[in-house]
Amino acid sequence: MGMNTITKLLLSLLFLFVATSCSSQKEDPPEVEIDTSSSSFSAEGESSSSVVASSSSNSEIMTSKTALQYFRDEGIKAGWNLGNTLDAVNTNTKVAEEGAFGTPAVTQEVINGVKAQGFDIVRVGCSWNGHIGGAPEYTISPARLQRVAEVVGWVHSAGMKAIINIHHDGNYTNPPNTWGFLKFAEVGRGDANNEQVKDQLAKVWTQIANYFRNYGDDLIFETMNEVHSGNWGCSSGTACNTEQDRLFDWNQTALNAIRATGGNNAKRFVAVPGLGSTEPGTVIAAHNRGKLLPNDPGNGTDKLIVSVHFYAPWQYTVADITGQGGGEGRHTISTAELNNINTEAGRIKTTFIDNGIAVYYGEWGAQTNTRSTMDQTIKDTHINYISRVATAAHTNGILPIIWDDGGNFKIIERTGTQTGSAKTGLWTDVLNAYMNAVTK
Repeated sequence: MGMNTITKLLLSLLFLFVATSCSSQKEDPPEVEIDTSSSSFSAEGESSSSVVASSSSNSEIMTSKTALQYFRDEGIKAGWNLGNTLDAVNTNTKVAEEGAFGTPAVTQEVINGVKAQGFDIVRVGCSWNGHIGGAPEYTISPARLQRVAEVVGWVHSAGMKAIINIHHDGNYTNPPNTWGFLKFAEVGRGDANNEQVKDQLAKVWTQIANYFRNYGDDLIFETMNEVHSGNWGCSSGTACNTEQDRLFDWNQTALNAIRATGGNNAKRFVAVPGLGSTEPGTVIAAHNRGKLLPNDPGNGTDKLIVSVHFYAPWQYTVADITGQGGGEGRHTISTAELNNINTEAGRIKTTFIDNGIAVYYGEWGAQTNTRSTMDQTIKDTHINYISRVATAAHTNGILPIIWDDGGNFKIIERTGTQTGSAKTGLWTDVLNAYMNAVTK
């Protein structure tokens, strides 16, 4: 063995001894307890409008794809509404609070179950009534923003996209007035100031957008929900045009506020509704007048989504079918009404999809709970209806997001041993009909 070899061996043994000695003296790092109860943070001394929620996607670059391309490439085929939850409003106090409509507070278990059933996107309706301070700042409660962020975080961690909006703050449920601050009817008859409403709308959206500014493409904003003055839908006439113009102006105000916050919001997908029930005919009529999609400089229509609701025929879907409401509801659908499902989806395709503009049915469905105990003919008609709407949407490039209020429109259980799944019976049959239609 040569001298150089012996030297190298001694040096190697010395190095091993030192490394082992240091390793045995090194302390383990202290454990850090991470609060996962909310996906947001607040900075001391900052107002709620300047606080930005943390996000798993806050380092992502926003896609250059159009909304239509994004839906297709991400394989987003089936959507679910977390209805009557964060959008619920106490009718006595006019304060938005979970449980106000009889549906329990949402949990991660529910959201995980939604993903397990095959859904890709969740529309989280958000009402802000009672959580907004007075003029001139209209500051949103940090707790409210944190709760919305928590639920959005659950949706994302489950592997789904999320939509948040301003939901019942324009709800015309107390005629002739509105629950929230989007006083569409009151402005129309001169009982509220249009500029004040727009100012508040801009400041509320500025705060929401700032809070979620770092979130990636997996969070979509929707400006408003079913805003109207008592007329659920119109397509022509002077009065209708006036209302279309007003809603167009409000959608532009909301979009401008969102885009002005910069960051990821400069390219975020934003959905805009039509008047009232925002059914296909109402939306197309406004679009034909150039009064639907707001101007989005630098983006064109690439980052906008048309929010359509489909509850046709209303006597079958949303009217009282228990026999307690004057008999206006029914359990039958005519051949013409069934054909209309395809006709309306085709009109949406021709008007928007074929021109590269994304559309989702932000709400659609029919009352399942009541029919779950009825005869098989009624059940079969119900299942057929769900299948036809989902099929028409899917084949025409429309993303269907079914309405689930946890009650009569319920599909997914929110509590109990079957939390996150559909009960055996009509509920499971409806879910299967939906999923079979969109995965063909």
